[in-house]
Amino acid sequence: MSTVHDREEPNAHVAGDAVPNELNERFARVRGAIGALERSLLDGEREYSRRDLEEDFNVDRQLSTDYWRGLGFSNVAFDTTVFTEDDAEAIADLAALVNDGTLSDDAFVTIVRGLGFHMGRLAMWLTEALVDDAKQRHGMSDTEARMRMLESVPQFVEIFEHQAIHVFRRQMSAYTARAGAEILRTSTSEWDDDSLPLPRAVGFADLVQFTRLAQSIDGIELAGVIRDFENLTRDVISDGGGRVVKTVGDEVMFLADTPEDGVRIALSISENIKRQPSLPNVRVGLAWGNMFSRYGDVFGPKVNLAARLEGIAEPGAVVIDGETADLVDRAFPGGFTRVAEWTEELHGIGETAIVRVERAAASLIERHS
Repeated sequence: MSTVHDREEPNAHVAGDAVPNELNERFARVRGAIGALERSLLDGEREYSRRDLEEDFNVDRQLSTDYWRGLGFSNVAFDTTVFTEDDAEAIADLAALVNDGTLSDDAFVTIVRGLGFHMGRLAMWLTEALVDDAKQRHGMSDTEARMRMLESVPQFVEIFEHQAIHVFRRQMSAYTARAGAEILRTSTSEWDDDSLPLPRAVGFADLVQFTRLAQSIDGIELAGVIRDFENLTRDVISDGGGRVVKTVGDEVMFLADTPEDGVRIALSISENIKRQPSLPNVRVGLAWGNMFSRYGDVFGPKVNLAARLEGIAEPGAVVIDGETADLVDRAFPGGFTRVAEWTEELHGIGETAIVRVERAAASLIERHS
């Protein structure tokens, strides 16, 4: 006697077989691609444990823990085999600088964390670029594009690695040159003042009503908005002689070496974005003053002030504090117009003179493609 439970629907077994087969094929394809990637990238078998690093490579067990954790990987047991020959040599090379007194333990951890964080971001950035390229040029779904990325990464490894080393050397050269120029500009009496050693213009630019926009468009469109915003602001900041400190979704933080350069960049960001129909308006706050740098970021009261100024700016506006406005007027007379001035109590800062500025001379930093 047939029941509901044992009655077969026509072709039910066909569909049931097809799904597992498809999943099995996808699983095998993904595992194969990941295996090929690991062989290509790691260039060797996992053959060493932390005990081996200590006994064979003279790496203190705490340093091996700090190194692996600093890269962003989970802790491994002392006798678990996880490191390749290249891993062991890389850890031992840096640990040797601690052993001979060249670096402190704290410097070791800071360096490794910086490498781990930024190389992790770089790996994500590059692979996402390949995914986006596959979607845009070949009309692939997200899953198809990611599968294509996994299978195509090996052909890019050598060129990406070469580019990473080349750009690192270029950036290190540029940064040390700026550091040298800073030393030459600093008076001897200031050499012992380590509290806030860096005079900089710091600015924040934030897309207006980004949260509402994010709720009204799909993920692909949203990713496009973020990409266009980051690309435009990075181009304008770089062309203006500034430097991007960081981007966080709908906000970019930047530095410039003079107050007038900072204001030019701030206005150019606002003006260039107004010319982009795909982007909402931006509000920008900027301040000049001394700050200190740690781990690729900057800190200090003027950083907080710039962030507060951004928060009170109207859409499309650039606002600066009164002291910065006075410095800009002296450095670049007639270059900018004070279109509004007022004082306001800013949370955590106090009564502040605020100036909204606009351009009075042709100093727009055009974005070049």
